[in-house]
Amino acid sequence: MTKAEQFYAGQQNLLAKYDAQSKQLMLDAMQFDDVLGEHFTLPEMVYLLRNAYKERITHHDVLGENKMRTNTDPTSGFCLITTYLIYSMTGGDKVWEIHGARPLHWWLVHKQTNKIFDITYSQFKPELLNNLYKNGSPFVAPDEQFMDMLKQKAHTLAHRAGLE
Repeated sequence: MTKAEQFYAGQQNLLAKYDAQSKQLMLDAMQFDDVLGEHFTLPEMVYLLRNAYKERITHHDVLGENKMRTNTDPTSGFCLITTYLIYSMTGGDKVWEIHGARPLHWWLVHKQTNKIFDITYSQFKPELLNNLYKNGSPFVAPDEQFMDMLKQKAHTLAHRAGLE
């Protein structure tokens, strides 16, 4: 097997695992039955976002990267943008609290059940992820300029994923 064939086979294995994780996340999203988006259900959002992360154009338009990150999970770099996007599309602070382990990772905590919802979790090993969740704290925006940039990136991600 050539090196190119080995690389391609490895990528297929990574994406198969990623797609299985995406299916499980869609099932997990169904447990939040009080989360209603205006145009999309939470499982639909998960499906569309997780597929968008696999596209080079999404990485370019949202993260400003000309190449996709190699040997990493497709969600790498999207956690705060995705967390904010889902937060803003599904009820904001009435439903969720954004938590993070600055600057490494961000996720949602459902206010009613205290359950974590994190569609970009797959970029981390379980031991590290559990540590991040344990030591995370609520998100505090540094300033208005940061929030404007975050909103713009979230809008771009929504567009790339077909949510707008």
